[in-house]
Amino acid sequence: MGRRLAGSNPRRTLIKLVVASVVVGAFLAFWGVSPAEFWGGVFDFIKGIVGWLGDSVGEIVVNLLTYLLFGAAIVVPVWLISRMMSGDAAPKSTRTDLARRNDQRAD
Repeated sequence: MGRRLAGSNPRRTLIKLVVASVVVGAFLAFWGVSPAEFWGGVFDFIKGIVGWLGDSVGEIVVNLLTYLLFGAAIVVPVWLISRMMSGDAAPKSTRTDLARRNDQRAD
């Protein structure tokens, strides 16, 4: 289950994510920025660029980005849970690659 989400070495991926999270968290804390303020700033920056391109086009794109973010807030966690809950230990392509390697060794 973990290999499907984290790749071939889930423990290594977890360690990398923990280290990266601590570094980014320390950087944000040092500058006094919360994750909500960070993402709000990113969204405002994108919104400003889109607004600069044109008001009518900008409104359409901002609305689409808003819908995308709102939808992703639901879809991504559900997708992650479904990936973790699926019975397959590895993607089918990985099993095929492993089977091919085993066949080559047998020859």
